[in-house]
Amino acid sequence: MKFKNLLITDIMKLKSTPVLWLHLLVPVLGLMVFLSYYSVSPMDVFMKQKTYITVMCVAFPILIGVITAMVAEAEDQAGNYRNLLNVYPVKWSALMSKYLILIVLGALSTIIAVIGFYLGMSQMITALPIGTYFALTGILFGCSLFLYAFHLFLSLRFSKSVSVGIGIFESLIVALFRTGMGDGRWPYFPCAWSIRFAWTTITQSGKGIMIADPMMTLGIVLSMVVTILAMVLLMVWFSSWEGRKSEE
Repeated sequence: MKFKNLLITDIMKLKSTPVLWLHLLVPVLGLMVFLSYYSVSPMDVFMKQKTYITVMCVAFPILIGVITAMVAEAEDQAGNYRNLLNVYPVKWSALMSKYLILIVLGALSTIIAVIGFYLGMSQMITALPIGTYFALTGILFGCSLFLYAFHLFLSLRFSKSVSVGIGIFESLIVALFRTGMGDGRWPYFPCAWSIRFAWTTITQSGKGIMIADPMMTLGIVLSMVVTILAMVLLMVWFSSWEGRKSEE
């Protein structure tokens, strides 16, 4: 089967799951809640924007953990992963198809959440420059690539509860590492990349303050290297995987 046909097949499968709607409805509902609250809140303009992005960074690991678990569970229920493992000559291409669809949906969801927030805020107050929001969109999406790969592995190799449980733990790490607790440590925790990159971008744009984080260069390098490595290792592992039931 050609890879294009594989993508089309997987997209059709997603129509019968909540995965597509979660990527669309969650950012829209989040926008409605925050913009409604901010329209009457006396909170500082800068803090409104920083708080919204912080909530996004904290929510991402949990949401990705849930979504990847749904994808894996759907394949399990469809026949103990037989459709995923035995249908295609190049086995890893089946997983790559699902991964690509998930990250495209993730990109769409991030654009709705971030750019939609900018459009809403700009109608009420003076928002940060649109360029800053484009940068934040790129940061959040880029940092999610590792999370999608990692949680796909957890969901397939272990279970839904493991993926969701670790997602909750990662969200706690994000919340803690936005403080001084993360200083000197955050580059080694992929779930914390987004909050540190985003906060630095927002602060420099909104306050005109250059943040001197000695770990920033290391964080950028590690985020790129580890993300690429995670995607490659996921495909290599999947090429020799025979299904969860056969391992238990």
